[in-house]
Amino acid sequence: MRDLVRSLPFPRFYFDFETIQFAVPIWPGTRPYEQLPFQWSCHIEDESGKLRHEELLDTSGKAPMRAVAERLIATLGKKGPIIVYDHFESTILKALSVRFPDLRESLTRIVGRIKNFHPITKDHYYHPAMQGSWSLKDVAPTVSSELNYDDVGEVQHGGAAQDAYLAIINPSTAKARRAGLARALSDYCAMDTLALVKLVRFLAGP
Repeated sequence: MRDLVRSLPFPRFYFDFETIQFAVPIWPGTRPYEQLPFQWSCHIEDESGKLRHEELLDTSGKAPMRAVAERLIATLGKKGPIIVYDHFESTILKALSVRFPDLRESLTRIVGRIKNFHPITKDHYYHPAMQGSWSLKDVAPTVSSELNYDDVGEVQHGGAAQDAYLAIINPSTAKARRAGLARALSDYCAMDTLALVKLVRFLAGP
């Protein structure tokens, strides 16, 4: 397992989406309860171990999917593994490729570069503090003491992220409140991708 992790080439892209779903769609061409991405975070690691962070959070209230897709294509480039936790990101990318046929080729190539670390972790790692859960939020604090979701503020899980986004795009929400929620969303999503960085480094061993 360590050899597999260590063999991943650079640059490495640690990637995570946040999505919203509406019982009654508010954007043309969308369906009830469809998972629609409004945010992503990506930590990018070069061969020296240096990290940089890229992100997109669309708070305009307009349909964000096109901006999400175009910006991630530009950020993820054409080479390097895209490290995720579970199959969710692949599902969202495939849906975006159907929605935007002109972007399908680029998005399909991105899907082909994805490395899902959930099954790898489940097959090779366990800590009693996880209490039987392989959720990234339960795994992360056991591999790095820096990773505590209680420290990221108001948004600490996916449901809270959706609630925050709904408040941000609500015209009646005060400007200062919208800004605070946007910061909380940014911190939360960045924590998820930083957790992936720490997990992969831990699994690679000393």
